This record gives sequence, structure tokens and C-alpha cells, in this order.
Amino acid sequence: MGSSGQKKLFGSWFKDEAGASPSWLFVAPTDKTPNKKAIVKVACIPVGKHARDKHAQCHADLALKYAKIYLAIEKLAEDCGLTDIIPKIWVDWVHAVIPEVGYHIRWLGLWMEMVEGISLENLVRLGNPMMHPDDLLDILHNKVNHTQTIRAAIFDLLTSQNDRHAQNIFINGDGSVRLIDNERAFYENHILAADSILLPTTKKYTINVMENAWIHKFRNWGDKVPQCWANVALLFDYRCYVPDGKIGKNLPADVGQCLAKISKMTPAAVQQEYGLPYPHMAEALYNRSKAMYEEGFEYALTQGYPRNPNPWRYKFTPPCCKIKHTDTYRCAHDWSPDTAIPFGDPITGGPWKHDRKDLGTYEGGTVF
Repeated sequence: MGSSGQKKLFGSWFKDEAGASPSWLFVAPTDKTPNKKAIVKVACIPVGKHARDKHAQCHADLALKYAKIYLAIEKLAEDCGLTDIIPKIWVDWVHAVIPEVGYHIRWLGLWMEMVEGISLENLVRLGNPMMHPDDLLDILHNKVNHTQTIRAAIFDLLTSQNDRHAQNIFINGDGSVRLIDNERAFYENHILAADSILLPTTKKYTINVMENAWIHKFRNWGDKVPQCWANVALLFDYRCYVPDGKIGKNLPADVGQCLAKISKMTPAAVQQEYGLPYPHMAEALYNRSKAMYEEGFEYALTQGYPRNPNPWRYKFTPPCCKIKHTDTYRCAHDWSPDTAIPFGDPITGGPWKHDRKDLGTYEGGTVF
């Protein structure tokens, strides 16, 4: 989880965005993290977080599901040497009284390292004073640890992250990168196999290349061609930092050894090894690991399983590895993305059923 409260970073003051979780979250002391702080997520407290939650609900099955996903990710990160890019996670007892409420908690909670730094979204939009574009670009070009950018892309594909956006990528003052809120993983909803601003060909990435309204085929957009401004999140494209713009089979040694181990297991053994809640999630991890290890990163991204529905499988656009600011953020080198988008409904991932023309021009996943 991200750090809590106000902080000064890169010469500006920032306040963390409010989280959307319906569960109670608490800051707690701990000896298990470098900064001695943790965020504790506690489910099924019979007191609502807000006045509107007068009758708090307990979804114990969902709480257990996501706790198992988090713990599976923790073990996988340890096995694959990726613990530097995610917060440490564990289960422990909580004995505490909710301030100003008085309710005494006496049960297990999910403990997460409190990550230092601020989100990419916060850095770009919410500083006080607002970050000057030149200073922001200097940070993103020259101070961010882009070795970790590569590792973050590997993590997101391996774990089939389907909700990676600018609010859950954290950047610290030393340029280190951490990924938080990683529970939407392992094909958990049977629909989205991967959706991350770190992964080209996914919708969230492609939105940063083209206009959001164009990608979502909103009625009021019409059929005008998007301008393709260079959103600064494009500087987290792994292709900018690897030889020839491809990872292929050139994975970090720890990752390669980990994938080799998983690819030799059965999905049932993977489920038992990592404690994943459902067989289909173990199959997702097994298939992704096998494809990455045997065929390479880009094959796993575009042709491996699990796969996104075809309306969410976009063409590769060229990376924009240098950005400048004029009247807006623009790519600082030749950059001409193909603005074609797939047939189908970009909201549901299903067929187009609206009373207006589908602006898609190709079957997603048939060409990259």
C-alpha cells in the first residue's frame, strides 16, 4: 500500500489520493518493514467506514480470495526475485480500537508494507506547487529507475495484472518504483488477462497513446482521428530500456529460473505451491510462465494464455522514449502511431451492439 498523509518530494508537497477500498485500512507500527510502518486491511468489521455505510456488509469469501491472491503474489515475488518492486505482505493478528468509533478489533488482518513515495498520477497532476513540465520530464527521463520499469512490466505480465494505472505505480525520491494494489491478478475475473499502462497492446497502455474517448468509442467523439499527444506515462514503456525494444527470452536470471520451475509443474501443483484460490488462476500462472520461458516475453504478451477478448487486443504502437513539453506533452522524436482500433465494444470486451457505426477496423489479436 502507498504511504499515508502529506509529504514533500521533488520540491513539491503532495497529499495521497483517497483509496476506494470499502474495507477498513489502518496505519500500524511493525518491525517487519524498513520504515517500521504497515497498512493493515481488515475485513468484516461490523461498522461502516462512512455515514452512508450504516449497515456494513461482510463479504468473507471475497476477503479470503483477495488475501490468498496477495499471499500468492508475495511468494511468487520471493521465488522470482521481484520483491524490490512490490510491498511486503503478510497475515497477522490485529488488536486495536478504531479511533473515534471505539470498536475493538481482535482478529487477523492483511498487513502490507507502507510504500514510500507518491503515485505517478499524483506526481503529474497534484503537486503543490504543481510540478513544472521540465522538472517532471527530468524526473521521468533521468531519475526513475528504469531497470525497475522493465521488472515491473515482467511482473505485470507474469501475474496477469488487469488494473495497472497511474495511481498504483509509486515513485520515491531516489527514483525507485513500487507497484501497489496488485490483487486484480491471475485472470481472477475470467475476463481480463492483462491491462496495464506498462504493457503495450493492452487498453490502458493504448489510452496513453491515443485519446480516451477514441479508444472507448464514445458517441460524442465522432470519427475524427486522435492527435496522439504523448502522455508522460509512456516513459514507463519497457521497450525504451531494453536492446532492440524487446525482452524476448532475456529475462533476469532469478525470473528465468523461477519460470523454468513453474513451467515444469502441473497447474494443480502450481495452485498448491502458491495457495491460489481457484484452479483457473493457477492455470493462468502456469500458462503465462511457460509462454514467457519457452517463447519469450512478447510472445506471451500477444499470443500466450490467458488472453484478453479481441476488442481489448490492440496493435503495438511505436514507443515514445523521449518527451518534450511545448503547448502540451509531445514525443520528442519521430513518432507516428497507427490509430486503428479493434472491432467490438471497448467497455465490455464483447461484440458491438450500439446503434451507431463501430469505429474499429480490424479484428483484435489478428495483427500486432
